[in-house]
Amino acid sequence: MVNPIRRRPLRTLFVAAGVFAAVALSAAPSSAALSSAAQPAFRSAPSDCPGGYFCGYKKANFKQLGFRYKDCYRQEIPDGMGKGGSWYNNQTPGTKTGMYGKNGQLIYTTPGAPSSDAHGNWGPVWSVRNFC
Repeated sequence: MVNPIRRRPLRTLFVAAGVFAAVALSAAPSSAALSSAAQPAFRSAPSDCPGGYFCGYKKANFKQLGFRYKDCYRQEIPDGMGKGGSWYNNQTPGTKTGMYGKNGQLIYTTPGAPSSDAHGNWGPVWSVRNFC
């Protein structure tokens, strides 16, 4: 037979543990909040980069639009993009863009849209292709 004196403290401990867990779970962020906190925060699309486009900027922080491409084939980027710059992927959600070097080799694939890089480097990039 179980000693009733011992049983009561254990029951109290379990009740206390349950209350603690309930309080901890109610105070914890939701899984949606955790997943968004783990993801980089993207600002809203620049006004000169409409939905459906991948946009390249000559300067950091989405300044001085250099190009915006919507088509799904590889296209050369304009001369004068320089070594700095930025880009914003405002295509259909999840769509990626590949960046290619001088010899046609894939050097970088963006995360799925919406995604961006406020401080990119166009120096090694000669062309881009939207993977739509």
